[in-house]
Amino acid sequence: MRKLIALGIAAAFLSGGIAIGAQQGAAAKKLLVKNPPSGNKKIVYLSKNATGTIQGDPSLNGATFTIALTPGGTQCVNLPAANWSTTNTGFKYKDPQLTNGPVKVALIKVSGSGNFLLKVVAKSGAITVAPGNPTASYGTSFEIGSGDQYCASTGTATPTKNDAVTFLVKNDTGTACTTSCSSPSGAFLDAASTF
Repeated sequence: MRKLIALGIAAAFLSGGIAIGAQQGAAAKKLLVKNPPSGNKKIVYLSKNATGTIQGDPSLNGATFTIALTPGGTQCVNLPAANWSTTNTGFKYKDPQLTNGPVKVALIKVSGSGNFLLKVVAKSGAITVAPGNPTASYGTSFEIGSGDQYCASTGTATPTKNDAVTFLVKNDTGTACTTSCSSPSGAFLDAASTF
């Protein structure tokens, strides 16, 4: 029986029956990382574009969000499937009590007019990244389990704030996948090598 299942999986993979996640650019419309003396740490990541698509279902397979600041650290946060719900235009994540980590809300959607929106808001002392005073570069990765990876990175925008308390960049252009929960260094396994 195991042999038949393995052959079925291999056949589906070879015939294109298994979707392998792709990388999509999701440049930061806004990326804010705050580490105030009060300890009320905050991360806000927002991406908007007219080309993004939703590939995968976080309400079934969950998602992860990774942020890397150089200097400033790297943090990967799991967004479990149980906290995701389906909306008319995509998916929404809610964890108001921060039971599963620092992410309070997240959403990924495509409006009826085709506008793609990805947003992650984290607020908690459990946030481990901090502005590097100054931060020289950054990368974010939002990955849907068994789906696509959406990436933002340092581009052409100059941060409007970049000190020990606040890192803020708006309307940036970088879309390179430089970090990931599964591979913080940015090196990715070839999916075919797992068979």
